[in-house]
Amino acid sequence: MEMDIVTYGETYNRAMQGIEDMLLREENPMKYFKKNVYPEAFQAYLRRHKETLNAIEAVYQQEEHPEEWAEKLANHLVEAAQAELEAITKKGKRSEQQINYNMILAVFVFPAFLEQKGDCAEPVTDVIVKKWNKAFRTSVGKADYAKIESGFHKKYCYITTAVCESQGKPDDCYELELLRSYRDGYLLATDEGKELVKEYYNIAPTIVNRIGRQENPEAIYEEIWDSWLSDCVHLIEQGENEACQEKYMDMVYELKERYMA
Repeated sequence: MEMDIVTYGETYNRAMQGIEDMLLREENPMKYFKKNVYPEAFQAYLRRHKETLNAIEAVYQQEEHPEEWAEKLANHLVEAAQAELEAITKKGKRSEQQINYNMILAVFVFPAFLEQKGDCAEPVTDVIVKKWNKAFRTSVGKADYAKIESGFHKKYCYITTAVCESQGKPDDCYELELLRSYRDGYLLATDEGKELVKEYYNIAPTIVNRIGRQENPEAIYEEIWDSWLSDCVHLIEQGENEACQEKYMDMVYELKERYMA
C-alpha cells in the first residue's frame, strides 16, 4: 500500500537524518570491535537504528526510480561527513575521525543494512561504498555481520601482538587496536590487501616461533617496531593508507626472508 504524501515526507526526512546518525553520531568504534564485545554492540546498534533502516527501505520501495534514491542518500551521507571533517581544524584529529568513520561504515553501517535483508540492502550499500571511496580516496569494503564476527575466531596480529607484549602493552592497547582496524577496514577491502593478509597469517606464527628461539627476541621486536610498525601507526593516523600498506608489505617480506629462508 502506498503512503500518503504527509507520511512519505516524514519517512523521507527520517531516512535522511537517520543515515547521518548511523555514522556521525557513533563514537569510538574500536572500543566495540573486540571478540567478546562486538556481537552485543552490533545488536544494540541495530536496535538504535531500526527505525532509520525501516524508513530507508520504505522510501526505496515507494520510489519510481529507487536507484536514484540510493544515489541521493549516499550523496547526502558523504556530504554530511565531509562537513563534519572540514570542521576539525587539526589534521591529526581529522585523520583519526576519518578512520573512525571508515571503521563504523565497515563494521556497523553496512552489516546493519545487510542484516535487514531488505530490497534496498545491497543497492544502497553498493552505492555508498562507491561514493564514499571516491570522495575520500579510501577502499572501504562491505561485509555482513556473520563474516565479520567469524573473523574474530581466526585472525590474530601475531607479530604485532608479540612486539607489543615485549613492550609491556596489553592486548587492547591503542596501537594493536588501530592496526587491527586498519587490517579489517582497509586491507581486507581489496584483493591485494586480502592476499597480503593471507600471506601474513600463513607465515606469522612460524616467524614468531623462530624469533622466540633467538638469544635476543626483545631486541628483535624492538627493531621490528622501530623499522616498520611505529611508521605504520603514524601513517594510519595521517590517513596514508597506501603508504602504510607498502610499509606493512616490506615488513612481511623482510621477516619472511630473514626467518623462513
